Amino acid sequence: MHQFPLPPPLPLHHPAKYPLYPPDAALSTPPAKQKSCSHCHATTTPLWRREPVTLKPLCNACGLYLQQRNKLRPQELIDADLDDGSEESDKDATGPECSHCHTRHTSVWRRSKTGEQLCNACGVYLRLRGRDRPLSLKRNKIKPRSKHRDTGSISPK
Repeated sequence: MHQFPLPPPLPLHHPAKYPLYPPDAALSTPPAKQKSCSHCHATTTPLWRREPVTLKPLCNACGLYLQQRNKLRPQELIDADLDDGSEESDKDATGPECSHCHTRHTSVWRRSKTGEQLCNACGVYLRLRGRDRPLSLKRNKIKPRSKHRDTGSISPK
């Protein structure tokens, strides 16, 4: 019968499970740097993604754009997302303008009874309430409706 040498005994503690530094060392480490998108520098996003080659973090918008179009999101789109309410983008725009709130962006253009051109929000507000829409309600972004309706709370008549 042949005798083969036995392998060396396994260590009692696996190094990955038990780090070599004391538990107090984790408490003294400096706080982690806030995560930001490597392309647009956003610090908040619903989902963080990674650039496939460099593995740098990308916000959801930049990651999806790269995934779908195989190129980085253009600066114009980044700037449009950063628009914080300044109306500078409306000043240079051409095309129709709401005669009440002066916006140039709407899903559909409407006309008042006197023939003035109105954005969807001002036109619907005027038709339903019979008065002009307060300018305090103006928003710079058009919010799409949710695609999923909660039909459980509405009872049919």
